Amino acid sequence: MRKKLDLEKGNLSELFISFAMPATISLIMTFLYSVADGIFITRGVGSNGIAAVNIGYPIINFTVALSLMFGIGGATLITFKKGNIRLQNRYFTHIIFLNVVVYIIVAAIIFLFTNPVMMALGASEELLPMIKGYMYPCTVSTSFLMIATSLNAVVRSDNAPKRAMQSTLIGAGMNIVLDYLFIFKFHLGIEGGAYATAISQIAAAIYLCRHFVGSTFKLDLSWRKLNFKIMRRIINIGFPSFILEFAVAVITVLLNIAFMKEAGVFAASAYGIISYSFMLFRMLFTGLSQGIQPIVSYNYGKRNYERTKEILAYTHKVTFVISLISLVLIIFFGKYMVNIFTSDKELLKESVKGFILYSAALSFLGFNFVNIAYLQAIDKPRISNVICMSRSFVFVFIGLLILPKFWGINGIWLSLPFADFVTAILTLPFYKKITNSYNEALKNKA
Repeated sequence: MRKKLDLEKGNLSELFISFAMPATISLIMTFLYSVADGIFITRGVGSNGIAAVNIGYPIINFTVALSLMFGIGGATLITFKKGNIRLQNRYFTHIIFLNVVVYIIVAAIIFLFTNPVMMALGASEELLPMIKGYMYPCTVSTSFLMIATSLNAVVRSDNAPKRAMQSTLIGAGMNIVLDYLFIFKFHLGIEGGAYATAISQIAAAIYLCRHFVGSTFKLDLSWRKLNFKIMRRIINIGFPSFILEFAVAVITVLLNIAFMKEAGVFAASAYGIISYSFMLFRMLFTGLSQGIQPIVSYNYGKRNYERTKEILAYTHKVTFVISLISLVLIIFFGKYMVNIFTSDKELLKESVKGFILYSAALSFLGFNFVNIAYLQAIDKPRISNVICMSRSFVFVFIGLLILPKFWGINGIWLSLPFADFVTAILTLPFYKKITNSYNEALKNKA
């Protein structure tokens, strides 16, 4: 029987560790899903393999972004109404329904229009067969990945953060073992990496679904019970999470195109390696920010506004310290991480340099992520959306237009740090409003 956590009066540090740490570990394990593919494919298939995966995978990122939006939005509403089983079940049903509909649409597009879609994402005729070999099996299993992503947020909000973490541990462990077997022992090439990813995603989803067996959560997909107002509210609250994840796909596409134009497949391969390596740190800060959602949403729902401010300040302090440590590790030990992917001296040299430049604004990235998650948790998505859109699209695009003109390929590497830095600076005038948002809520409730 799991220990019940007191979200209202429990020790803040203990609650943070109980929720943020499992969420962070879960996302780091998700990183291992991807990085295992990257390492084994680069070593077993070659640099073209990693370039192919990096071009095709943004579509999977897109579906994960949508499922995370449904999961975070629905889990936040469930936490607001903790104890109201009828409403919780309605939100739960709508989370599943949205995932199923979106998967059917995305899968149909991938299977019916593979060539034009992949070419639009930056593929070449040379890479297209490899991209197909990886994407088709992954697309089949994406339905399980989407359900698992959404349910992970619900399980975490249902006072079971460790169980949510365990599901990703199972998936990551299987993925690593199967990657090795399929690519190096069975010589299945890039398709072997895809099969490994697919099987591990299915196993993780099945394990996570066990949480709901015998629980108060019930699924009712009858058309009469579906409510578009509930769907809209789930999407509104979860939209910033979608933007952050979808931005990964958009940024990947934009940078792939920029690198291909600047230096061809060599530069795209270097970026493929760094996008995998940097994912570890992005997942770290995403987990820290997402982990506070159940605590903040519960206390906001109970009108404990002072406590919501305390958890925001505490999370910012922790995130800042971790960002500084991470940056030091990248500067002094990043070459060892890059070396896991490739032993090619020229590719290694460019990747090490790119890793340092690409990670230059980690502290600002953490600052932005925490603010976005906090605003979602207190049902204030508008400011959160402005931060997301600015960071993820507007300033990255501006950076890619301007910086390469002065610094060439280094300017491409610096486009994302530029976006995080400028977004954080422009957020400062609103920071007082963010930290005092509970006072606004008190006035509205008066």
